[in-house]
Amino acid sequence: MPLGLLGMLAIAILSGGCEKDTRDTDIVFIKLGEVSELWRDSEGNPTKLLLIDPRPQAEFEAGHIPGARNILLTKFDGNKGRDPRIEAFENVIIYGEDPASPIARAVAKRMIAMGYENPPFFAGGLKEWRAANLPIEKGPSKPLPAARSTSTRGRSRQ
Repeated sequence: MPLGLLGMLAIAILSGGCEKDTRDTDIVFIKLGEVSELWRDSEGNPTKLLLIDPRPQAEFEAGHIPGARNILLTKFDGNKGRDPRIEAFENVIIYGEDPASPIARAVAKRMIAMGYENPPFFAGGLKEWRAANLPIEKGPSKPLPAARSTSTRGRSRQ
């Protein structure tokens, strides 16, 4: 019996402090047309859209959707709670290289588990964005803007 208790304790520790279990079926998907429209509409409004690209830094710097931020999976720590800088955005979209991007899916699921309001996952990712001949930006990620202490805006596209 003590081994069973230790096993359960290990599972609880390894769960990373997530608030609830999440599955792939919990992920909300968004299509290229919606992403590109939000991207165009966000020009000049720095808190209209946050595109989260969790790919490794070198891949991100080699090319990403203009304005995207390189926020790694490890930054979404359920024990630390939601990031008010992310919550300041009206729309939050996660994307990776393509539909098979496990890191991007993991970020979407972790954000859902942490209580972010269904941040959509752009499954087509950078591959579909490039195929549509939309602009690509190279270079390092820009920092997130400072959080506003009174922000209660939405955390995802509704």
